[in-house]
Amino acid sequence: MSLLKLKKNKDAMTCFEKIIERTPNHVDALNNLGNHFSEMQQFEKAVTYYDRALSNDPTYIPALYNKGVASIQLEKYDNALDCLNKVLDKEPENLQAIYYKGLVLGKQKKHEESLSYFDKILEKEPDNNEAVFYKATELSELGRHEEAIVIFDKILKEFPKNGTIIYAKARSKAQLGQNDDALILLAQAISHYGRTIKNWAVKDSSFDKIKGDPRFKTIVK
Repeated sequence: MSLLKLKKNKDAMTCFEKIIERTPNHVDALNNLGNHFSEMQQFEKAVTYYDRALSNDPTYIPALYNKGVASIQLEKYDNALDCLNKVLDKEPENLQAIYYKGLVLGKQKKHEESLSYFDKILEKEPDNNEAVFYKATELSELGRHEEAIVIFDKILKEFPKNGTIIYAKARSKAQLGQNDDALILLAQAISHYGRTIKNWAVKDSSFDKIKGDPRFKTIVK
């Protein structure tokens, strides 16, 4: 829709609402209204529009996919997986659906299975940095920290100031007992992302063995 491309969200929303007034079961308009509310971070409301579209066409791929993504934001992982599986039943090579299914499986602590989905993406798109990062994250969750660190280092060559990746590497270093390195990396991550990283670190069990270290307390205060 050209209105969406121009980011005239208000005009686009009015347009879709008028379409629905004339044709209440118009699945494209319902799906696009759902997308509008997703962009506004109103995911519950977005899902109601995706559901309306799907009540008229249960196999409508855009609404299934978008509902799946919105459900991840709502932490309704079973619902997300159900939608993404239906997409993949129809479009088994849909890389975006594969990516989000990998994310959901990771959230559900199914790390081996999650890893296999990121590997599927990397077979097709070896330079997909998001898939590379989440592959490393899943390796870390599986205790394969040395492999994860190799991948984090590879990404950091391209994005040396990415606080999220530095933080992920710090987690693996802490799990390996390389405490000095972990603390240095944690401080670097905080220098880029500040309070967000501090809040993560305080709650993160990966750092439990060094939370009593005065240096840790200084870094996160």
